[in-house]
Amino acid sequence: MMSVTDILIICTCASSFVFILFSCSSLRNRNRRLPPGPKGYLCCGNSFQIDSDHIHHNLKGLHDDYGKIIKFQIFGTKVISLSSAKYISEAFELNPSCQIANDRPTNSTSDIFYGRKHIGLADWNFITSLMREFHKLSAILVFEKGGKLDQLFETEIKLLHLTFISGRNVDINPHLHLRLFLQHLMSILLIGETLDRSVPDNNVLWEFIDLLYVLIDPSVDGALRTFPFLRRLPGYYGNIYRQTIIARDKVAKRFYEDRKASYRPGNIRGLVDVCILNQLEELNKTGNSWLTDEHIKGLIFDTLAAGMTEILKTLRLFLLLMCHHPEVQTRLHVEVETIIGSERFPCPEDLKWMPYTQAVMLEIWRYGSQTPLAIPHLCRKDVELDGYLIEAGSVIFPNLYAVHHDEVTWGDPWEFRPERFLNESGEPLPSDHTLMQNIIPFSVGKRACPGQEFARSRIFVTMASLMQRVRVIPPENSNLPPADPRLYSKAYPMTEPQFECRFLPREDSII
Repeated sequence: MMSVTDILIICTCASSFVFILFSCSSLRNRNRRLPPGPKGYLCCGNSFQIDSDHIHHNLKGLHDDYGKIIKFQIFGTKVISLSSAKYISEAFELNPSCQIANDRPTNSTSDIFYGRKHIGLADWNFITSLMREFHKLSAILVFEKGGKLDQLFETEIKLLHLTFISGRNVDINPHLHLRLFLQHLMSILLIGETLDRSVPDNNVLWEFIDLLYVLIDPSVDGALRTFPFLRRLPGYYGNIYRQTIIARDKVAKRFYEDRKASYRPGNIRGLVDVCILNQLEELNKTGNSWLTDEHIKGLIFDTLAAGMTEILKTLRLFLLLMCHHPEVQTRLHVEVETIIGSERFPCPEDLKWMPYTQAVMLEIWRYGSQTPLAIPHLCRKDVELDGYLIEAGSVIFPNLYAVHHDEVTWGDPWEFRPERFLNESGEPLPSDHTLMQNIIPFSVGKRACPGQEFARSRIFVTMASLMQRVRVIPPENSNLPPADPRLYSKAYPMTEPQFECRFLPREDSII
C-alpha cells in the first residue's frame, strides 16, 4: 500500500508533467503567429464585448480594426472570423485545411436531428457526403421540366399572383402570403401534393421551422449547451426544446411515416419517395442501407430549414427593393418581355439568357446578406492560414456579411446597384472577376448549400413570373420602411422590417 508521501510524489510528478506539456504547447504556439484580435478577460474571454444580437455588426467593426482574419474567445471557445472570400475559400476548399476544418461545433440541436443524422449541423464524414450529393441531385430531378410537380408549382405561383392582385386597391403585407406559398412549394417537393388547409396542423412546417430558429439563436443555444439539464426543466428554455421536439415529430409523421406506409413501387410522388426507393433498393441488394429512416427524416428537416427560409427572405426583400427601385423593376419587366413574353410561363432555363435578372438576384443576395454568418466550422487540428496559426478546437465563422459589404471590394456596398455585376455591354461578369469571386451567398466548399440550384431556380421562376404579371408599388396608407440591411432585425436569419405594398396587374399579361 502506498504511503501519503508516495501519493504526493506521484501527484507532484503528474502535475509537473502536465505543466511541462502545457508550457511546451504554449511556447510552440507563441512562436507561431496567431491571428490578431481584441484582448479579453481571463475567465470569459471577449464574451461581454460581443453582442450576440448584432454579432455581424460587432465582427465587421473588429475586421475593420484588425484585418480579414481575427481571433477572439467566447468563454472557453476560440473563435476565428474570416471576412475575405479568398480566406474562406482557402480554409474550406484547399488542402490541408479543407480536410480538417469542415466539421461542426457542438450545438443544442443534436437530439432534434436524431444524433446529427442530417447534413447541415453534422460533422463531415462519408455518410454526410453521400447525403449531400443525393439531396443535391434528387431535388432537381424531382422537379422535371413539364412534369407533374413542375405543373403543381406553376399552379401555386399563379394562385399567389391572384392573391396579390385581388387586393389591387388596398395595401397588402406579402409576408403571410409568401409563407403559405412556400409551405405549399416544399410540400409539393417532398410529397407531391399540398397539405389540406382544413386538416389539423396544416401549418406544421412553419411551426417546426420557427421553433428551430428560436432554438439555434445564440442566446438559447448557448444556454442549452452550457446547461444541458435545462432541457428537462420547466421554464423558457425547456419549453422551447420540448416544443421543437413535438413539432419535429409532427413533421416526421406527416411527411415521412405516413408516406412510407402508403408507398407504392413505380409511383414516385416526391423527394421522400425517391429516398424510400433508394433505401429499399440498397436493402434488397446488400441487406443494409446508409439511408436509414432517421437519415431520411434529417434530409426532410434540412430541406425545410434551409429551403423555406432562404427563398422566403429573398422574395420578401425582392418585393421591398422593387418598391424602392422602380427603375430596376422596369428593366426586369422589359427583359422578361423580351426573352419570355407575356403568354409563356417562365422556366429555369430562361435565366441563362437574362443577364440583368441574374445581376438582380446576385445583388439581392449581396446587399441583404440575410444569413450574415454561414454555419460555423470546427477545426480539428492545428492548421496554417495565410501565415496565421488556426488552433485545434477553434470555431471558424465564415463572415458573409463582412465579405459582401467590404468598402474596398464593392466601393458602395450600401447601395443596391445590380449593374455592378454586368460589364459595359450589359453581359454578366466572368467568373474570375473580383466581384464574382466575392459573392458567396451559399458559402463554398464541401459545406456549401446542397440545395442552392433548386433555390436559385425556384426564386428565379417566382421573380420572373411576378414581373411578367404584376407591378409592385409602395403602399398608399402606410410608410415604406427602408431596405438598408444595417437596420434589419436581430432575428436569424436577419429580416427586413415588415412592410406593405400594392400589386397591380399588367394589362398585357395572361394569368
